Amino acid sequence: MTNLSRRGWLDPAWFEAPDHPQRAPGYELAVIAVMFLWNVIANLVVPDAAASVVVATGAILLLVIARRSGSTWDQLGLGHSSMGAGVRLGVAAVGVVTAAIVVASVVPASRGLLADDRFVGVAAGEMLREVFLRIPLVTAVGEEVAFRGVLLGLLLTRYSPFRAAVLTSALFGLWHVLPGVDALETTAAEFSAGLMGVVAVSGQVLVTGFAGMAFAWLRLRSGSLAAPVLVHWGLNGAAYLAGWLVVENSWA
Repeated sequence: MTNLSRRGWLDPAWFEAPDHPQRAPGYELAVIAVMFLWNVIANLVVPDAAASVVVATGAILLLVIARRSGSTWDQLGLGHSSMGAGVRLGVAAVGVVTAAIVVASVVPASRGLLADDRFVGVAAGEMLREVFLRIPLVTAVGEEVAFRGVLLGLLLTRYSPFRAAVLTSALFGLWHVLPGVDALETTAAEFSAGLMGVVAVSGQVLVTGFAGMAFAWLRLRSGSLAAPVLVHWGLNGAAYLAGWLVVENSWA
């Protein structure tokens, strides 16, 4: 794969596809099938307490498929050589994201956007488990291995980096349809059906799709999954903590 570090999105290297696909599309289709089952089972079949088992199983299956396809750890963003660059870029980006959320939490006009009924009655211990265990291990690591690790790594053997990033980000947005519906029913039952529900879920799909592009850029820029994992954790964790503080302290 072309070295994309220190390159902007307008550099021609982002739009250069491999001369010849390195494998048949069967592995990509298998990965998408596993991800589909993972999403349905985690959101519709098992209770929340068992979601971590589904995530771990799904991530392992995806890595097995990727390795069977011939992908190296470097191609999956898990190589040792790029880990340092990924951590450095990730930490820098986390600082920017966290600062933005802090500003949003103290500005009255945006503070209400962080308030969420799901935080009502959440104890401090539960908040800490969410921010420091479930979000980094289940959400950030699980989704980044799936999307910016395995799927992006496989698509880069067939498409240009930009096209591969767009495809994975579109699927990342669709991945959040079921969680979006569940959150809508939990926090705004009056809007859970009809046009308002469709608009709300569609908005979440678009936002997460654009976030997926940012995560893909971090992965490709650094060559490591460490960068998007850290930023994914920082974004979700900081937003959760800020929302909890807003609700628990009646700031909204």
